[in-house]
Parts: sequence; C-alpha cells; structure tokens
Amino acid sequence: MEITVKDLLKVGPLKTSQVVAGYQKLDNIVKGVTIIEAPDIVNWLSGGELLLTSLYSGPGEGLDYREFIHKMATKEVSALAIKVRRFVNDIPAEIIEAANEYGLPVIELDGSVRFVDIMYPVMEQLFNSQVVKLKYYKDVQERFTTLALQCEGLAAICQTLEELVGNPVVVYDKNFKCLHSTNSQIERFEEPEEFALRENLNDKFSYYRQAVCYPDLDGPCIPQVVVPIQAFNQLKGYLTIVELNKPIVEMDFISIEQAATVTTLDMVKRFAVKEVEYKFKNDLIEHILSGELSSTNAQERINLMEWDLNRPYYVVLFDLKNLDAYHVEHRAQQKMALQSIKSEITSTISGVIKTRTRDFIIGNKVDIIVLLWPVGTNPQENSLEKIKKIAKQAQEQVKKRMKKLVVEVGIGDLAHGAEEIPRSYKEALDALSYGGMINNESSIVAFSELGVFRILCKFAERNSLEEFIPKALLKILRYDKENEAELLKTLEVFLECNGNASKAAKELFIHYKTILYRLERIKEVGQLDLEDSKNRLELEMGLKMLHLMDASNLG
Repeated sequence: MEITVKDLLKVGPLKTSQVVAGYQKLDNIVKGVTIIEAPDIVNWLSGGELLLTSLYSGPGEGLDYREFIHKMATKEVSALAIKVRRFVNDIPAEIIEAANEYGLPVIELDGSVRFVDIMYPVMEQLFNSQVVKLKYYKDVQERFTTLALQCEGLAAICQTLEELVGNPVVVYDKNFKCLHSTNSQIERFEEPEEFALRENLNDKFSYYRQAVCYPDLDGPCIPQVVVPIQAFNQLKGYLTIVELNKPIVEMDFISIEQAATVTTLDMVKRFAVKEVEYKFKNDLIEHILSGELSSTNAQERINLMEWDLNRPYYVVLFDLKNLDAYHVEHRAQQKMALQSIKSEITSTISGVIKTRTRDFIIGNKVDIIVLLWPVGTNPQENSLEKIKKIAKQAQEQVKKRMKKLVVEVGIGDLAHGAEEIPRSYKEALDALSYGGMINNESSIVAFSELGVFRILCKFAERNSLEEFIPKALLKILRYDKENEAELLKTLEVFLECNGNASKAAKELFIHYKTILYRLERIKEVGQLDLEDSKNRLELEMGLKMLHLMDASNLG
C-alpha cells in the first residue's frame, strides 16, 4: 500500500496546509519524513522524503534557492513543507517558480504548527503502510508456498496470480509458445510495426513492460508486464501479466515476485521429471533395439509405458551427423547443453509425427533419434512413400530451427513384432550408412531401396572395389577427364533407359544424333559391344561401384 503526498494532505496539521507549487506531482510516493537541519541535507537524501523546514538554514553557501530545489527534485524528494511566519513571512517566489518548473510539491505550513505534530501522524501512516505491506506479503507467500508444496502446477499459479493482480496471466516457454493462460484471447500476441522500447521495471527478475497487439482482442495495443523465468542459468520461459483491466501497481509486484519464484520451481520440477522419463525411455528403447526383452523387468517397464510391441513397426532413424560440431559452434550463442539440443530436436520431430500418426515410440541413442513408426490397417497411411514424405517434413523442421545441422534418415524394412525390431534397426543403420555413400547429405533412404547396393556396400567394407571395375569403364573415365567429355554419364543414362537411345537423349536434353555419336565413341574408347547383355550387366555393376568409390573418396 503506497502513501502519496495527496494522501498526507488529509493527515494531522497537513489538513489545514496549502499547496503553493508543484501540483503536478502530488502523486509522488512518500517513504519517509525528515527535517532540514543543515544546508547540505540534499547530499544525504535517498528519495521519497517529505522535507520539513522553516528556511532557517537556507540553501547553503554558493547555492541559490533555484539550484536547491533542482537538487531536491533530482534526488526525487516527495515534497517540501515550509513553515512561514517563523523565520520568513512568505515562501520566496524563487522557490515557487523553481518548484513549478521541476515538479516538486511545496506545502505552506502555519508558523504555529510544530514539526513533531506533523512527523508523528505521517510516520504512523508510513508504519501502517509497511505493516499492511508485510501482512500482504506474508499472505501472498503462504498462498504460493502452498501451491508449490502441493505441486498444483501452472494452472493454479496463473489463476491465483490473476485473482491477486486483477489481470489475465499467461506462461510461455522460451519460444513464446503458450504453456497455460487464464484467458485464451491473450495466448497469441504480435509486436507492432513501430515497436516501443521496453520499460525495465525490476532488476531482480529483469521485469519489463511493453505494449503489444493481441489478434484475438479488437482494439489498440495493450501493455504486458513480462518476467523472464530462468533456471540453471538458462532461459526457461516467461510469466506475463496483461494489463487488460487495470495498470499494475507496486503492491502487485509482491504477488508477481512470488508467482515468478513458484513458476521457476515448477519448471525446474518439470525439467527433472523430463530428465528421468528421458533416461527411462531411452534405456527401454535400447533393450528393444538389442532384442533384450526376455526379462520380467523389461516387460514390466514396457507395460508401464503402455507400449504395444505386438503390432508391426518401421524403424526410422534420424542421424544428427555433425551434432558435436554444431554444439561447439552455437554453445556460446544459445547457452544450450548438448542434451538440451537433442531434446529440442526430438521434440521437433515428435511434433511433426503427432500430426500424422499416434502411438509412435521415439527416443535417443547417442546422436541418433530413434522412431518406431506403428503400422495400422490403412495401407496408404503406412506406405513407405508416406513415411518418407513425413520424415522429410520432420527433417525440414529441424533444418529450419538449426540451419547448419545435417540430418540424414534411414528406414528399415517392416518389423512384424518386437522380435523383428532389432533386424529392422540394423537395416535402418545400413540404409544410413550406404545411403550417405550414395546420396548427398540430408538423404532419406529406405533399406528396401538399396537393391544391389546392399551387396556392393557389404563387399566394399572388406575389399577394394577398384580391381573389380571393368577396364572398359576405367578407359571411358580416363577419356572423360582428359577431354572434358560426358561419355560415362551418357552410358549410365543409356543403360538406365534399357538401351533406348531416343529416351536417353530426352533424359540428357541432347539431340538424338548427338547421343548416337557419343555411343559410337563409347564403343571405340572402351572397345565394347553394347548389344551383349553380359557386357551391359557388367557395366551396370561397374557404374554402381564407381558411385560408391566417389561417394566414399576411394580411387
């Protein structure tokens, strides 16, 4: 409860006093009362005082009344009360002019008034105000402490704060996504085109006030008081009070401070619970992928998570190729732990998947996000192409949030039950490994699409492919390098078109006669018979080997 100069004009002898200057500042807050007993009193003021004087000591050596009043206003003195007909008959005009200019209320007191008769009732009012404030603080603290001890959560915190401050309340996460609000119309806001500077309100919690527009509310911009919520030296969210019904006053900040503390505790609790769930779930996924599900403990944990492993699943892996390098580069900027980045990526992918299917299982294994995609009765919803399309959308969402992070996707063949999930997981790993060799970064490869590459890649793990490449292809490759030609590419497209020169010409966007000329050059350089089916099979296999060698920096 705040006491203003206007309030004190209704107390004791001040009721019969007269304001002679500084009328515009009668709402100044009074925090204390003192007597001017020395000219240098201004040097000892902290702001908010009601000063009593008879002008006996004057402004001091080297100062005039104008400078004296200016110093008081600068020190944020609440008001100056001057007793007349004691040492001065009238308040000097210089004081009145300066007080009007600098906004310092000046009160004229009768000479018969004793300062003590003013000080006692003023101090009583101030003490009563402090008692009221302390009682209010105690009541508010008890309410929010009860909420914290009973783990009531954000809904109860927001509702309680709204009751106390008389304005709607919303809590956002660090990306301004609404976690809870007491009014759905304030969940979304937009910054106006000419955005006003933030007004800092409190250093302890970095409160600030800003005016924003709410699309769901018709009318002009509305001020909001924002309290950043921090824990573990990281920004976790924002507690926001919208001044929709009335402005926030000083007493409201007692409630806001308590609500901010309890909100921080709630978010820390959420973080701790999430960490435990994260480890529990990932340990269980590790058991599923390794096929270690025979123990009673594993089955109990699966039942606790309510996972149905008797249905078919596709294993989809999102490999975060350069996560460590990305974390090092962005650590100072984002102040995020490596685990926090993984959690955010998992949450982003999960958000995309939620819009397409239910009952999926998602977790982390080192730098790989593991997704078990459940297969239902609708073939179209569970087709490989559909899953690849959704995986692409998830990949793009991660890329949008973390632009330099490389995410590759591998998909195993369908697992018809828990016992087949390890096999599908191994296939998804192979798809990641071999897909990355064949395609560019950010690839999405299904194991079933690798075809003959599965055999070649397995072979390439143990042997050098160069000695198995047909000599004819090596001659053509050498010719292309020496003559800057495209015979190898022409041959590859020609074989993909099943030996149809006309179709190959269209694929290459060249004239039919041009491809005939190139095919003749290919036959001459490689000494090849392209009509021989055995030659063509050997060439096709050799071209795939060349792709693997190029992609993996061999040869």
